[in-house]
Amino acid sequence: MTVAASMERTSAYQPTVDDRTHYDVIVVGCGGWGLAALKVLSDIGLRVLGIERKEICNNLRHYMKNMLMHSYLSYMVLDPEDPILAREGNEYHPRVEELIQSYSDFAQKFNLPIKTHHELVDIEGAKDDFLLSVRDREGRTSRLKAKRVVLATGSYDEPNLAGIPGELNGSVQHYFHEWEHISDQRVLFMGGGFSSADGIVALCPRNTILWVVRKSKDAVDEMLHLQKTKWGQHDARLVNTEILTESQVVSLENNTAVVQTPDGQKTWNYDLCYMLIGHRPAQDLYTRLLNGNLEFDEETFESCERPGLYLVGALAKKHLEHIGLTHNLCPDNEGVRYIDNIRSAMMQEFNCSGQ
Repeated sequence: MTVAASMERTSAYQPTVDDRTHYDVIVVGCGGWGLAALKVLSDIGLRVLGIERKEICNNLRHYMKNMLMHSYLSYMVLDPEDPILAREGNEYHPRVEELIQSYSDFAQKFNLPIKTHHELVDIEGAKDDFLLSVRDREGRTSRLKAKRVVLATGSYDEPNLAGIPGELNGSVQHYFHEWEHISDQRVLFMGGGFSSADGIVALCPRNTILWVVRKSKDAVDEMLHLQKTKWGQHDARLVNTEILTESQVVSLENNTAVVQTPDGQKTWNYDLCYMLIGHRPAQDLYTRLLNGNLEFDEETFESCERPGLYLVGALAKKHLEHIGLTHNLCPDNEGVRYIDNIRSAMMQEFNCSGQ
């Protein structure tokens, strides 16, 4: 299946949802974490609904086409009978399109109730009596009632900024996605993650690259060694690329990068800059919902600021280094299984026996 056909098939899936407006639990955000929460809470007999402001796993659709996901499948796949897992094995690195398809198939297989293209506007009320205002793609607002709310909106809403001059000019991009048309450009990359490494390997044959990274040379070499599994590069043998390690950009004004290196300042004129230094949750939303406080109970993941709201996935920042799902869904996963924590908390809250 081609990438275009795969994306068309995933986009076409629209779950059937009835017209009820009262739910035990509403899950906001239908990426991997939201889907997992919907599955386990539905399994214990709760009336659940997922709302997603765009499409299922919207954040993954920001990544570059054909990008390899560097987490093992045991951390990413929600269903132990998933065809990719069955075909490729536990340590296979799926392409982003494969992962999106896997998540969409998971939602369809278990008939998860999801309203796509419905964006959360506000949450009023309190535990046992929440009232959610939700806006659809036509701009119409509806109200939904829930006894509990799970926030699984991830952290991809707003790009992190470096606080330097020029970082908001039109030549600076904060996501790496469409890239095939870029050639004969001087391209600056900022950020020491796999997104930068993948982007550089994709662009370096037809462009001149400068990569500025705070990491040490050994750390960058190790990343490139791991990253070659996708692109077939031999370790750090990149072309047309200069790497400044243990360095940082201090200005991007006038399409000129001023870089502080261990040997002093250097300047480099660029046509395009990719500032790939991470992302954060939508600050305005969490300021309104939680006064900006993302603290949570370590046992139940219930918000300390607003009882009845639960934080999962990237919102539970203390556990970002562990993206484990649940032992029932991924038996070999030794990560923090806080979907199980929420499941247990909800069973107690609603006096469920489970399945």
